[in-house]
Amino acid sequence: MAAAGTIYVFNYHEKYKLVELAFYLTMGFSPALVVTSMTNTEGVYELAFGGVIYCMGVVFFKSDGVIPFAHAIWHVFVTLAAAVHYYAIWKYLYRSSPGDEVRPLVEL
Repeated sequence: MAAAGTIYVFNYHEKYKLVELAFYLTMGFSPALVVTSMTNTEGVYELAFGGVIYCMGVVFFKSDGVIPFAHAIWHVFVTLAAAVHYYAIWKYLYRSSPGDEVRPLVEL
């Protein structure tokens, strides 16, 4: 999504606002698709919360020019949602299990 968004902005920035809106809503809802194939549902609430934050930010995205600093506020929502998704991935996929020893990336 990030690559597609970058290519879109490079070529068509501000030309098709509905396409941009579709990109952002897809980013917000795409983690929900993963839930259907999950056997362990830990982290679902964090994924859902991140999606809700993305969707709440759409209000400010669509209010650009009406609400002062709406675009900057929208970026705050996107950053918060990405942070919540990152936290969920870190907490449930990458954290060490109890009893695991921490190993350095490079052995000296």
